Amino acid sequence: MQAAVLYRAFSDDMWEISISGQMSACIYSAIFGALLCILYDIIRATRKAGADSFLAVFIGDVLFWLISAVAVFIFLVAVTNGELRGYVLFFCLIGFVIYRFTVGRLTFFFMCKMFSFVAFCIRKLSYALANFGLVIDGWTHRMFSNTFGVLSRFFSRIKKLLKSIYNMLYTKRHKSKTEFDVNEQVG
Repeated sequence: MQAAVLYRAFSDDMWEISISGQMSACIYSAIFGALLCILYDIIRATRKAGADSFLAVFIGDVLFWLISAVAVFIFLVAVTNGELRGYVLFFCLIGFVIYRFTVGRLTFFFMCKMFSFVAFCIRKLSYALANFGLVIDGWTHRMFSNTFGVLSRFFSRIKKLLKSIYNMLYTKRHKSKTEFDVNEQVG
């Protein structure tokens, strides 16, 4: 008797999904699986476009795993009140596989072409910017080397001029008197 009352109280608090709710959850799960496949195709297309080093593949796989794990958890919270239901995960997998082997082939082809074109444009742009930088570097080098040459010649002439002025100011007769005055001030 008490077990039946406890069962009724427990089952009334449980969140139950109706058949129509389960069917809509299956449809949404398949669509969600297709969206996850689109995300995976984007990551695969970047690999095909040139980001295929070990580190890039590792980062892409870990990134996909993290995004899909969080997204599936949020999806489960929205659809099944956070309960892990096998049919939801199964239909996510079905949607992923169906999309991957049907429409996914076509979209993956176009994504590869688009990402390859973007990578080509980035390579050309970086090549042009590098050449522009080399030209600017050459100009600035010539400009500063000419400026430094002019300044060094100017300072060497001033130095020679100062040497001749020093010899004119401090003749031997005045030199000894100046040294004596300087020594008195120091000591």
